Amino acid sequence: MRNDRIPRDALQGNRLSGPRAGRCRKGSADAASKPGAVLALGQARLQILLLVRSPLAFLLALVIPVFILLCLNLLTPDTVAAMPPGVHYAQFLTPAIGAFCLLNTCYVNTVTGVVLAREEGILKRLRGTPLPAWAYFAGRFGAVVVTSVAAAGIITGLGVLMFDATMVWGAFGYLLATMGLGVITFFLLGLAVSVLVPKSDTALPVAYGTLLPLAFISDVFFSSVHAPDWLHDLASFLPVAPVARAMEACFEPATTSWPMPATGLLSLLGWNAVALVLIATAFRWEPGPARRTRHRSAPNRRTRPSSRPSFRRHGREAKAPSDD
Repeated sequence: MRNDRIPRDALQGNRLSGPRAGRCRKGSADAASKPGAVLALGQARLQILLLVRSPLAFLLALVIPVFILLCLNLLTPDTVAAMPPGVHYAQFLTPAIGAFCLLNTCYVNTVTGVVLAREEGILKRLRGTPLPAWAYFAGRFGAVVVTSVAAAGIITGLGVLMFDATMVWGAFGYLLATMGLGVITFFLLGLAVSVLVPKSDTALPVAYGTLLPLAFISDVFFSSVHAPDWLHDLASFLPVAPVARAMEACFEPATTSWPMPATGLLSLLGWNAVALVLIATAFRWEPGPARRTRHRSAPNRRTRPSSRPSFRRHGREAKAPSDD
């Protein structure tokens, strides 16, 4: 390697000097002088751009829920769906798939995004910047709120325009409040589950492996009016059913008050408390042990031994003695 191609900063022990060092110190000082709220807004903008540019995040947040909404509405008659008398399947399925959107954007994307950022070393590098930890979490939460509202709005618009679902405007405020509780709960659960995922390869299987069973027993795809009582009670204890059932109730014309029972609200608060404790005590900013070991051992690769032995005498290299 020619030395004239090596930056001067690298030849000085990787320490910046001169104008470049001044610009780096100035940038760090400017970032440190900004309020935390400004840094959180910048992080939210960054996370939204990452979600928009990620094909997987777009697929999970919008394509899969829209596909399920279209297929179930077209292929499932009201009689097969076992709907209550006078209720169309689209009137139930539209808010239910809206709850499924919240699960995808708040829970699945949070689990996969945080684990990937941690295992790639991004979170570790962020800890060395002036960005506070709470600003990172707030920025990611702000991005989740924007994408959740957009995805749920698209699902609701499709249900109303294509399948004659009816909006109950008198319960629209309750719908927004229920969605807010769902966003907070699913986001915190996503952060908590990311603590338990050891590597990025298993993040998506773990996220969907925990999401789909909860969705099937929590009135997300089909109504559970004919389900056993023990299954209904179990779903009420879990965090998905209270949100899904309250959102579905907001599409019923008879809803004139807060649709979530006290037991459902207490269940959500309990799951939020458990998630907060796990995040506060076990959240990791550094990659797992396997990745740290791989990075540490990479520079120490052994070179292939020479086929001809060599000897050193008094600091000088000498050729091996011949057999003659």
